[in-house]
Amino acid sequence: MSNRNGSLKPNVNEEIRIPAEAAGRGVGAEQIVNHLYDQEKFHAWQGHGFAAEQANNLHDKLLGKDARILGDDCAKNGPDRIVNGRWIQSKYYANGRNAINACFEDAGKGAFRYVGKHGEPMVIEVPKDDIIYEQALKAMREKIAKGQVDGVNDPAQAETLVKRGNYTYQQARNIAKAGNIDSLKYDATNGAVTAASAFGVSAVIAFGTCIWCGDKPEVAAKKAAFCGLKVGGTSFIVSVISSQLLKAGLNSAMVSSTEAIATALGPKACAVIINAFRTGSNIYGAAAMRSAAKLLRGNVVVAGLTVVVLSSFDIADIVRGRISPGQLAKNLAETLSSVAGGTAGWVGGAALGSMVLPGVGTVVGGVVGSLGGGAVAGVAASALAGLFIKDDAEQMCALIEERIGLVTVEYLMSEDEVKKLVNSVSRRLDGSALKDMYASSDRPAYVSEFIKSDVGEIVSERSHIAGDIDSQIADGLVRLLEESTEKEKNDGCEGLA
Repeated sequence: MSNRNGSLKPNVNEEIRIPAEAAGRGVGAEQIVNHLYDQEKFHAWQGHGFAAEQANNLHDKLLGKDARILGDDCAKNGPDRIVNGRWIQSKYYANGRNAINACFEDAGKGAFRYVGKHGEPMVIEVPKDDIIYEQALKAMREKIAKGQVDGVNDPAQAETLVKRGNYTYQQARNIAKAGNIDSLKYDATNGAVTAASAFGVSAVIAFGTCIWCGDKPEVAAKKAAFCGLKVGGTSFIVSVISSQLLKAGLNSAMVSSTEAIATALGPKACAVIINAFRTGSNIYGAAAMRSAAKLLRGNVVVAGLTVVVLSSFDIADIVRGRISPGQLAKNLAETLSSVAGGTAGWVGGAALGSMVLPGVGTVVGGVVGSLGGGAVAGVAASALAGLFIKDDAEQMCALIEERIGLVTVEYLMSEDEVKKLVNSVSRRLDGSALKDMYASSDRPAYVSEFIKSDVGEIVSERSHIAGDIDSQIADGLVRLLEESTEKEKNDGCEGLA
């Protein structure tokens, strides 16, 4: 039995690969879509401020801090972020004094607006720029001296209330846009985090399935690592490209179509879906429909890019003549169905899991949904396409089997020698070799050259025949005739008796 990778041996890898990859892609897609959902704020007039919040939050997380964004709660005078239990309000202004003035009532003349749950003032995060930071410190000292910060009387405490951010004002503006180094570095960092999650899920599922299928732990570990790297790499590429495309304005082109889908789903269905992915308080009605449309835009972009990335090698192969149009169509159908099924499974599973057990249930439901949806859809598409299209690998394997049959006759190979030949060829035969064979102008000659070394090695192990073969055969013939004559005499004497 052959598979898409072109193995001659019966192989359970497809049964392992499809669900493991579907689950990993589902986890990666969920993180990417949520990231894209948050990035839609970058298009607002204060988009660089939202970019600063997310960039600083990611930076703190990578340093091992307990950091998360709280601004989605939309609470009046609420914090933007929380880091190790401390509430933070981000104010990314080009001028530090303006940033501090924005934290006080009456355009800077009134009381400090940002107060924690225990009455303590929140920390104000400003750009990393030395000038802006010093301007902010000076302004905060003046406000404290004037008694505008309740409970704080010492101007020196300004240094504990004003925090230098991890990014400059210009870097924050760059991150909110596409096509610059700061933006690419930020998206690549996010992509690496997403890739690690996708890798872990795929590798764990693949490892467990391999063990259950009878593989030794060391073999299962190698297969699991390969599966994880493939899914993680895909997630990384899709994460970076999708973020850059949405920053460039791709989302604007899909607004009408995704809003039409949200309208068709209705406010109740949209609320169930969107609230499964939100970190803030639940939303309903028109707000839920708008948010669901944003989520759909992210899913469309991620699913489309995933198909493109997964199909890129097949497209390169057909350009180089290494696979047939039929094989490309079959592979593409399997990829499309698997990605679409995994995406639908993740959204549906996450929504159901969130209803049963918010938080953990959302993740578990999403993994189970994408695993089932992606695997079933991929296998179904592959089976359906297989009814009409024969794999290139199957055709090439048939050619190899035919040539091996001729070689066994040509070299008078024994049964054990034939088994050795088949095993040796199978170990060296992979998808790349089969594609090179397909691209060859003389496939029989390619196969003969491919198995030549295996045949030579097996034949060289035969016992060496010493002496004059003709004389030995002649002697054997004489002995055979003598034995036959003697046997006839004996038979004749027994008959007379």
